[in-house]
Amino acid sequence: MRTYKKWGETHQAGFSLVEVIITIAIIGILTAGLMAALSSGNDSKVTALFAKAQDIAKAVSLYEAKTGCAPNNLAVLFNKTLATAAGNFCGQDTTALYGSEDYISALPTVNAATGAAIPNNGLDLTKVGFANAYIWIYKDFAVPSYSLAIDGLAADQQEAFMSKCDGVDYTGGAAMPTAAAFNVTPCVVGNTPTEIIMMINKY
Repeated sequence: MRTYKKWGETHQAGFSLVEVIITIAIIGILTAGLMAALSSGNDSKVTALFAKAQDIAKAVSLYEAKTGCAPNNLAVLFNKTLATAAGNFCGQDTTALYGSEDYISALPTVNAATGAAIPNNGLDLTKVGFANAYIWIYKDFAVPSYSLAIDGLAADQQEAFMSKCDGVDYTGGAAMPTAAAFNVTPCVVGNTPTEIIMMINKY
C-alpha cells in the first residue's frame, strides 16, 4: 500500500493494481490447495473403505469355504459365539468348524454417534472414516451368490468407490451400472441413492 505526505501529514492512497492482483493470486493458490487437500483426504478414505470391503468379501469366502455356510451377520467374522444357526444363511451352527482365529478385525455393530444397532446385522464404518455409513451382507436368491451392501455414502464417494471397484472412472459423469447389471460387474448402484452393491464372488 502506497503512502504520500502533504503538509506534514501521511495519507494512504489505497491498494495498487499489482497489490490487488497479488492478493487475488494468493487467495486462489490457498483455495486450490485446500480443495486438493480435501479431495486427497476423501480419496484416501474411499481407498481405505474399498480395502476394508475387499477384506470382508474375502473373509466371507474363506468362512464359507471352511464352514460350508455364509454368515448372515458380519459380526460372525470376528465373534465365534455368533456362529450359530441364527448367524448363518444355511441355518446351521458352525461353531465347531469356525477355527481358532477371527476372519477380520472387529468393527462396531452399533452406530458410533447414536448407539443404535446397525441395520441388517451390519457393521459401522466410522473406523474407516464414514460416520454415517455401514456395510452388511445379503443373499439375492435370483443368483447363486452373496453380496455386500454399503449404505450411507455421499454421491462423490459412491462414484470414487465404484471407480475403484469396477475399474471405470465414474467421477467424470459416466453413468454407473445399476441392479440390471447385477452379478456382471463387481459393483452396481443399489436400491437407494446411497447404496453400493459389491459382489463377493468378484473378490
